[in-house]
Amino acid sequence: MIIDIRKLKILPIMMASVLTVQTSVSFNVFSFLRPLSYLTLGLGLLNFSLMMCLFARRAQMSLLGGVISIYYFLLITFSIIGGTDVKSATYTGIGVWLILLLYNYYKDDCGVLLKTFALTLSICAYANLLLMVLFPSWMFAAEDSNRSFLLGGNYNSLGCRFLCGIVLSMLCIHYGKKWLINALVLSLVSLITLVMVGSMTSLSSIALFLLLCLIPSVRLKKIALVGFFTVYVLFQVFVVFGGEGLYNNELAVYFIRDVLGKDLTFTFRTSMWDAASRVVAESPIIGYGMVDNDWYVTNMSSFAIGPHNFLYAVLIYGGVSLLLVFLCTFAISLKHIVFVLDNSAMILLLGINTLLFMMLMEAYPDFFIMLLLITTYYYPSLRESWTKEPVNNERNISVSIDE
Repeated sequence: MIIDIRKLKILPIMMASVLTVQTSVSFNVFSFLRPLSYLTLGLGLLNFSLMMCLFARRAQMSLLGGVISIYYFLLITFSIIGGTDVKSATYTGIGVWLILLLYNYYKDDCGVLLKTFALTLSICAYANLLLMVLFPSWMFAAEDSNRSFLLGGNYNSLGCRFLCGIVLSMLCIHYGKKWLINALVLSLVSLITLVMVGSMTSLSSIALFLLLCLIPSVRLKKIALVGFFTVYVLFQVFVVFGGEGLYNNELAVYFIRDVLGKDLTFTFRTSMWDAASRVVAESPIIGYGMVDNDWYVTNMSSFAIGPHNFLYAVLIYGGVSLLLVFLCTFAISLKHIVFVLDNSAMILLLGINTLLFMMLMEAYPDFFIMLLLITTYYYPSLRESWTKEPVNNERNISVSIDE
């Protein structure tokens, strides 16, 4: 008897769930969970090896897969050249490559992957809140503690995991009313958790995203998306890249202090952005590779770890070279969804914009933005899985490795 691996739904469900748990959960928060860290890592490497074997049997890669592969090959290469954290760069690449391999291999039934990612992120969010209630030591931990929460450790890491879970759950509403209930419950749990921990950037961003999702018209959603993205770009260019030079801009000072009522330092982030600009200027082309916490303390600041901005993090990892490849990844994903800008597509794009806005203040792991971008690329296939209507676009363009 010949077993068709493509029809074994348990396999992609298991792989996607293990990958999501591995990248979302910080098992080191609780000593009794630490063995699970090694278990999920081992299973993740095993799953990646299996998918690579399946990929080798029919070596065909999407354009997005090729660009993302270049991104992580560059990251690993720059880490080797810079003598930085090659192991973390490799593990990061493996996680994103596994998403690509799964979507590429199961593209005819990618709805099962979407539901698995959504459900696993939801369960992780519920488990995080439960553990916060059962083990309330986080209320007495120092603000800079990185070992208090199941999702990401630090309270600032909760938001990206919540947002991705909410966005993917909203897409799954097409598969049944139970997903609508899950999306509502997950949104409520996320907001409650963020209020409890005091993560105001994530709280306000996710609340804004939920309000934008309530806009009834797709056309109005498009207008809101353009406006939201414009704000993101202006903030990145004039505030983040301005660093401490922001204080000399009278208009910016008026808007931030008098209109927004915010501290001009954005909780001392302007000094971190300024420090990031200095180290980027010293190696603007290839950066330094995947640097670790000790590198940040030595080369930037001991006050806080990292640049607290995603684009600055990319520039530190790989300079302008890596940033250009990321922008290509972004553009390819968006080009693939413009043919099907329905309500669900707009929710997905609003989710990506919200995550980008949150990453103005934090440098989240690549996994979450890449997960949403890959989902965007395969959105036409996802849409077919719930509408049963073929989409006339360019989604079948692929590059054969053998050619």
